[in-house]
Amino acid sequence: MDSPRRLSKANAGPVFWPFGARTAVLLAPLLLVVLVVVWGTARTALGVASVPAGWALLGIVGLSLLPVLLLALSSAAAGGGTVEVGAVKIALSAAAGSRPGLMVPRNVAPQPGLSLADAGGVAALASLRSLRGVEVVVVDLEDGHAWWEHRLFLLCAGAARLGRPSVVVFTAQRQGRAGQFVGWARPADLLERLQEADPGLGKAYLQSSGQAAGVRLAEASGPAPSARLMKELGLEGMRYLTHPSPRDELNPFLEEQLLARGVSGFDSLPHELDVPRLEQLFTPVLHTKALDRTADDAAWLRAALLDEDDYVAFTDAGRYTGIMSGTAVARAALLALLPPTAGA
Repeated sequence: MDSPRRLSKANAGPVFWPFGARTAVLLAPLLLVVLVVVWGTARTALGVASVPAGWALLGIVGLSLLPVLLLALSSAAAGGGTVEVGAVKIALSAAAGSRPGLMVPRNVAPQPGLSLADAGGVAALASLRSLRGVEVVVVDLEDGHAWWEHRLFLLCAGAARLGRPSVVVFTAQRQGRAGQFVGWARPADLLERLQEADPGLGKAYLQSSGQAAGVRLAEASGPAPSARLMKELGLEGMRYLTHPSPRDELNPFLEEQLLARGVSGFDSLPHELDVPRLEQLFTPVLHTKALDRTADDAAWLRAALLDEDDYVAFTDAGRYTGIMSGTAVARAALLALLPPTAGA
């Protein structure tokens, strides 16, 4: 009769990665650097430097994680060829739950009745300033009375110019349940759709952008724009907007400050943003797929790994719980496959 040790060896699966966990973990970032350098050199040598590198870089990230994947496959094979899909699902859900994004106060502006142009618009733009380093923001439409279109426009304009936040997630109340996931989108895409839907918003955006460009150009050639230029730009007597106290330096949020002033007239007759209106405006750019925790484990994990969007949203019975980039999902899944006590 075979001993337990012999049975274990006999049942051992193929070894996909014979070098140990530490080697795999250390090799992954090294591979990433090498592959990025090789790709950069090849692009220049082949004369395709102008070609977008998005998919190539995504493939490079995947290849750099190959040692970790092979280690995970070896561990699964050594354990009889089984993978704890449920454990991976729990780990991924927990990782996504730790990245829900920052909830934006309703309307991203003062309540109705308080002008966006008052006191230099400090109150109106406080939320925008706090979002500079945030990757994901959550806009909760609630019951359809929490947001106005022109104030979402202000948020998206600031995000598109500053590069952050990168993603806007929409939630709403549905069938009496709060916080239900509706979809996510890029701020620049939302900004474009809002301009197409309302020429008035588009006009305000172009005017504020032109004014800001004029002020910045004048600032670059002297201590401050002249009174004559300010008058020509339609900003006479508005130094409190362009150079707010106490430092009297050029406003880093000048574009958003001027846009807030430009759209303040919409407060008198605002368009409320509910789910049907959201879908009407943004369906072409709105990503509505989500991984719901109540789905079958195997199908859920397969969908997570095969999702080709830049981001993957996670829900629990429809309620939004978090969002992760595609590369973060792949990395978290691979790490969840590793045994907690893997040897070096």
